[in-house]
Amino acid sequence: MNKSNLVVLLAIILLLSSCSETKGQKKAVIDIAFTKANKLDFSFIGHGVQWSAYPHADSKDAEWGFLMTNEKWEELYKRLDFVKPNIIRVMDVSTWRYYKGLDKNKQPILDFNTQEIKSLYKLLDYCQDRKIKVLFGEWGAPGLWNLDETIPEIERADDPRWIGMIVKYLKHLILEKGYTCIQYYNLVNEPNGYWASTDGDWEQWKSGYIQLNKALKTSGLHKYVSLSGPDAVTQWNHPSHPKKAHDWVYSTVTDLDSITGLYDFHIYADQDLIRTGNFVSYLEPFTSEINKTKKPLVLGELGMKYSGALKEENRKRGEEDSHAGPDDSSMFVYDYFYGVDMADAAIQSMLAGVGGTIAWDLDDAMHTVGDLGEKNQLKKWGMWNILAEEFGDLEVDKKPRPWSYTWTLLCNLFPPESTIYKPEFSIKNDSIRSVAMTSKNQFTMALVNQSKSVKNIHLETDLLEENTPLYLYEYSEINRPINSEGFPIVSKNIEEELTVEVKSNSVIFLSTIVIK
Repeated sequence: MNKSNLVVLLAIILLLSSCSETKGQKKAVIDIAFTKANKLDFSFIGHGVQWSAYPHADSKDAEWGFLMTNEKWEELYKRLDFVKPNIIRVMDVSTWRYYKGLDKNKQPILDFNTQEIKSLYKLLDYCQDRKIKVLFGEWGAPGLWNLDETIPEIERADDPRWIGMIVKYLKHLILEKGYTCIQYYNLVNEPNGYWASTDGDWEQWKSGYIQLNKALKTSGLHKYVSLSGPDAVTQWNHPSHPKKAHDWVYSTVTDLDSITGLYDFHIYADQDLIRTGNFVSYLEPFTSEINKTKKPLVLGELGMKYSGALKEENRKRGEEDSHAGPDDSSMFVYDYFYGVDMADAAIQSMLAGVGGTIAWDLDDAMHTVGDLGEKNQLKKWGMWNILAEEFGDLEVDKKPRPWSYTWTLLCNLFPPESTIYKPEFSIKNDSIRSVAMTSKNQFTMALVNQSKSVKNIHLETDLLEENTPLYLYEYSEINRPINSEGFPIVSKNIEEELTVEVKSNSVIFLSTIVIK
């Protein structure tokens, strides 16, 4: 046989093999069963988003001026009514809203009648009207934002002056203004980090946490709001403090459980942790301890930070974008696969016993690197940029981005107080993960297929009455139907055989809930 004939024969063999594999894939069906026996026992709050009150655009004195008009807020309200977040994390800075420095006796000067606070009301009005739980807090002690080191300032989390400021602020927001949506309070963002006002000092943070709890009780605010902690980022250990990141979580359980109403910590996962399915095993040591307390746990910030070649590509894109801060942006929010990875992370978090995830974040226009207000340093992580007309690319920044699709489905189809179930598969496959919920006679199953091949899935469950109609929502590269505003709608109805085709690198939801 000459060389050319051999090449042709090999090509034919490969083609036949490919056809055979494809045919086999179409015939193979993976049974997935959700039963009452596989119920998971933990408190479920639901999924949500991080939403800040636009500190660079909230008043005429802001770095960008008063860009957050009533029209911008109304557009945000309309979009969020589709997303339907169940919990919203709102982090603030006293100097952005109400703190005016120290008087001659080194006591705080407070003003609760500022335009900046009125802008915050716009955000809280939405949460109050929609009955959305708010995890509220301040990024750190006021001194963290004072760039003039010669001016005396409140620097520590356990400074009684800051504790007093927080209580007065919460009295104003909850008791005077009626924002009872504020149910949890977060003292210092990521306190185990060198970037935090605590600079990784556990004892300082713990002291402030205990002080704040006592002050909430003395003021009567404990009837409305409880503390959330530790808010640590668990993937990063401080180089000069002996307490490891994981131990911030465990010590909050052992030392502070009696005064903690909500547990939370932060995760920025790379693709390997999520796509391998190892996120479940990463989270389980935390959830096994926290869920013993019968207190809810949320991931206070959840996002994707890719490694390897994707990390380099992310930075390259950030440097090429005239508005992005390449050191703190996830440029893959523009890409389809980010929606798969974020959904996969949320699914795995539920399987591990986490009661909710808060996506970082809602909107590019909220923050800049260092929050200095530089227009070419936006933290691009959002579902959109509500100020795209002022600075951005209208075509890609103004409309909802791909990952908002799966996150909207997670928020809508997994309501608060759902009972969560793990699956049983007839064929083990490390690229497929699924979770289900029941709530008030409603049912939802979510499934992600991270493999490169089509999978046919047959649902079996005793959580549904026979012949209950289900609605299929599909997020795939070739099919993700949207309404006129760019948000997901039903792909098709499923009334009889509960077997569905799941495309490669895609996510599906089967639910009795119709998104309108």
